[in-house]
Amino acid sequence: MDRREKPKRRTRKSKGKMIGRKLMTLILGSLIFYLAFNFGQGFYQIHQLKKELSALEQEYTELQEINNELLNEVEYLHSPEAIEKIAREKLGLIKEGEIVIMRAREAD
Repeated sequence: MDRREKPKRRTRKSKGKMIGRKLMTLILGSLIFYLAFNFGQGFYQIHQLKKELSALEQEYTELQEINNELLNEVEYLHSPEAIEKIAREKLGLIKEGEIVIMRAREAD
């Protein structure tokens, strides 16, 4: 009977070790999964932020170009040539000493 008792004790210890190993494996597996998931989310967020940054940089460049065009237009509109052109075309003004020739309207 001593022989039978000894193997039972060993199996109890072996079962305890097996349960401990399985528990440890489960804990480590869960930890690895958790870390991998968080790293995956972090890399995805970094990728999304880089895409957003790239889009914003492109939009910024386009807005700078539009701003430069508008500044050039403002500079032109403040020039004497532009002021005279607008005064003649939109307001119908003439320079002093100029003769205005107008076409007569045809009668209906």
